[in-house]
Amino acid sequence: MKEKLAEQLFVAVFWSPSIGEVGFRGEAAAITAENKVGKFDILPEHTNFISLISNKLTVHKLDKQEINYTFKRGVLEVSENLVRIFLGF
Repeated sequence: MKEKLAEQLFVAVFWSPSIGEVGFRGEAAAITAENKVGKFDILPEHTNFISLISNKLTVHKLDKQEINYTFKRGVLEVSENLVRIFLGF
């Protein structure tokens, strides 16, 4: 019997408390980020993954809206459709 594939990610975006920016927690269709190799996407059922990220991050919400973040550096971690993103200055 086939397992049903996930159709969404759960995303948590955290900012450094000293920055005072608002993060995000919720469901998303995809994430677009950038690392030193280039731009990449995180989709549902993505393999476990950790990367340093920089410049820009886009959360593609299920309702087709986008949330964009601009920052210097951060860390993105994906595990079992849970994406945790920690952004810095």
